[in-house]
Amino acid sequence: MNSGYIFIDHHIFPTLFAISSEEQTKGLMGQPWPPPIMSFIYLTPSYNKFWMKNTPSPLDIVFSHNGIINQIHKGSPNSIATIGEDRLSDFIVELPHGTVASCNFKLGHRIGVVTPSPAEIKKIVSQKYYEIKK
Repeated sequence: MNSGYIFIDHHIFPTLFAISSEEQTKGLMGQPWPPPIMSFIYLTPSYNKFWMKNTPSPLDIVFSHNGIINQIHKGSPNSIATIGEDRLSDFIVELPHGTVASCNFKLGHRIGVVTPSPAEIKKIVSQKYYEIKK
């Protein structure tokens, strides 16, 4: 699973990226408290729905479309209740419960992937350094 960084409003967080359908299906199932932050990336906006089956930690689930938060929900441990409204989303972030309140995230805030990541920056710098030395 790939990792990187995301921003929500003016906060930056490390995250795991759930990109493949297998990664997205598993999500944070079985992760003890505190769970890592997980970001679900979808190529095509759709009406995404989540549930918390086999997920023992409470979560804040932030849905967004085109870089704007359009839904915020709480995920209750091990619940099979459907989470999500009939609103398009293309980027969804699961955070440990309480993060949304402590950071004061609101509908309409900006959200996205921080690029390049620190590892990518190191790679770019080392490649440039190598080219200069040639």
